[in-house]
Amino acid sequence: MPSPAVTPKGAATRAFLLQIAAEVFAERGYAETTMAQLIERSGLTKGAFYFHFSSKEQLALAVIDEKQRQWIDSVLQAISAEPCAFDRLRAVALALVNVHRDPSAFSVSRLTRDLVRVPGVSDVVRDHMSTWLGLVAGLIREAQADGDLPETVDADDLAAVLVAATDGLKDLGALIDRPSRARRAYERRMNTLVRLVDSFSSRE
Repeated sequence: MPSPAVTPKGAATRAFLLQIAAEVFAERGYAETTMAQLIERSGLTKGAFYFHFSSKEQLALAVIDEKQRQWIDSVLQAISAEPCAFDRLRAVALALVNVHRDPSAFSVSRLTRDLVRVPGVSDVVRDHMSTWLGLVAGLIREAQADGDLPETVDADDLAAVLVAATDGLKDLGALIDRPSRARRAYERRMNTLVRLVDSFSSRE
C-alpha cells in the first residue's frame, strides 16, 4: 500500500519539528533529551507529534539527515565560486562559520557522538560522517593534483584532522567560553585553522 501523499501543511510541520528538535538536542544532547520535552517545546499534542515521528531515535536520525543536507548545500554554494580546489578547501571552513551562526547546527556533532554508540544506528551515523570526510578529502586530492598541497600528506588523514578539529572546537568552546563570546571565539579559531591549512600550501 503506497504511503499517503505529504501535504504542504504536513511538510511544514515536519520541518518545524526538525528545527525544534535540533535546538533541543544541541542544548541537551541525545541522552538527556526526552520525547516529553520535545513535545512540550513544539507546542503540539502528543498525537500530532507522534504522527510525524514515532521515536526519539527516528527523530534524531532525521535531524542529522536534514541538518547535514542543509550544511552540504550551504557549503557547496559558498565554495562554488572559488577558482581552484585549494581555495574551495579554505572556503569550507569559512562556510561552516556561517552555518554555525544557527545554534541548532551544533546538534549534529552532539548527536553523531551520542548515536554512534547506539546499536542499530551506528552505521547510519558513520555514513553521514563519511560524506563530510569524503567531501574534504576530495578537495585535498584536487589541490594536490593542482600542485597546491604536497602529495606527501595523506588526503584522508588530513581530512579527518580538519573535520575533527572543526567539531572539537565546538566542544571546547562550550567548556571554556562564556555563551556571549562563544560564537566570536569559534569564528576566530576557525580562522586560525584556515591559516594552518595555508601553512601546508605549496603555493609560492
